[in-house]
Amino acid sequence: TEFEQNYPPDAHGEEASPNARVWRVYRDRVTELDDDLLDGWHKTLDVLLIFVGLFSAIATAFIIEAYKGLQPDYGEITARGVVALLAQGNASFAAPLPIPSFDDVDASARVRWINALWFASLTLALIDALLIILVKQWLVEYASKQRQPAASGQTWAWRHYAFRQGLDKWGIGVFISTLSVILYGALYLFLFGLLVFLFDLDRRMCVVSIGLTILIGGLHLVSVFLPLWFGDCPTTTPVLTHLRWIG
Repeated sequence: TEFEQNYPPDAHGEEASPNARVWRVYRDRVTELDDDLLDGWHKTLDVLLIFVGLFSAIATAFIIEAYKGLQPDYGEITARGVVALLAQGNASFAAPLPIPSFDDVDASARVRWINALWFASLTLALIDALLIILVKQWLVEYASKQRQPAASGQTWAWRHYAFRQGLDKWGIGVFISTLSVILYGALYLFLFGLLVFLFDLDRRMCVVSIGLTILIGGLHLVSVFLPLWFGDCPTTTPVLTHLRWIG
């Protein structure tokens, strides 16, 4: 058979030797499984990394304009200072000029909220990008260890088992799923900041944006948790799979 051609039978009494056929079969099978697992993880991380890059560019464009509201308006301060000097100089007249107030020169609470939400969103996205790069390096190192030669097939099998168990013990799969959750958080923080930004700018646009955010957010949550009630639902994600495993 093809199997026996690829894996010739062992000599009598050598079936349990360190280089027996069983170890060669084991190595080929688990290598295929590892390749499929790592390929899936790498594809997921690549998609996340691309999205993080696009999202960070968009968020940065908004922040460049928004952070200016945190800076003092020196032109306004200068104008009020001139008015204050004129008011003091005309104090002897019957109708002196009112002295302007400087209490409202600082950024408003709305501007602070917008910047806080957008800066937090960008920070989470950049942290997520750093973690994605680290995880990809971990996976490359894991694959490199598995390709290293061993003294015998049995030694390789035990080494592979130890490293493969390490992936589960240290929760690499759960950690990769968490990276998408961090990105979700960054996205929703940005959307909340956008709603605050539009609230005073254009109420109609704000209402439309709130409706779209609620709609998309609702669909997202439904798609994530729907498989809990319907086992044949195709919207199962790795996050939900690991939540089930933890539960």
